Amino acid sequence: MLSLALTDALLCMVAAWLASRTHYSVGYRMAFALLAIPAMLGFLRFSDIYPLETWHPLFSLLSASAAMPLLAICALAPESLVANRKQFTLIFLGVAMLLGLFISGLGKLRIYDHALGLLSMLAILIAMLKQDESKRALGAALMLTGSLLFVLKISVPPWLLPGDFLHIGMALGLLLAAPVHQMGSTLVTEAEVTA
Repeated sequence: MLSLALTDALLCMVAAWLASRTHYSVGYRMAFALLAIPAMLGFLRFSDIYPLETWHPLFSLLSASAAMPLLAICALAPESLVANRKQFTLIFLGVAMLLGLFISGLGKLRIYDHALGLLSMLAILIAMLKQDESKRALGAALMLTGSLLFVLKISVPPWLLPGDFLHIGMALGLLLAAPVHQMGSTLVTEAEVTA
């Protein structure tokens, strides 16, 4: 369990740091923040500091069913309203979270949030390959690989559990898949208009 606490702490720090970057659009920042929450809860749970048995799985479900699709939208359509306007981002997250709660939570169809998360990562990978952004494609591939290892329950006893592969793949993948200069061109355009 200690390994899960350490790898969740790593994922939490990476996602929280990315969420704090002001040059990213609101969609990216909210997606990163929503990914940091279950990681923080996982760290508290697996380190036995404050074990929240039900909160960690709940926010993991919300993260897979809402944050990952939002990341995919931001990567595929960076100029979209969902990626750039707070009210549209919140509406999308609200609807996605409710669907995740009803289908995966109440309906007990956990394949929904797993499949949605994996499909979102696959969409990001394909988009980055098409745009010839090899570093970001590698990040998406790392996220996808870590998630697949988790779903397939691959472990390396006694060091790494399936959840560790998910946490490490997501942490490294997010660092690489995050855009380098996301809002730069928009800021230049606004500055030119006001000049």
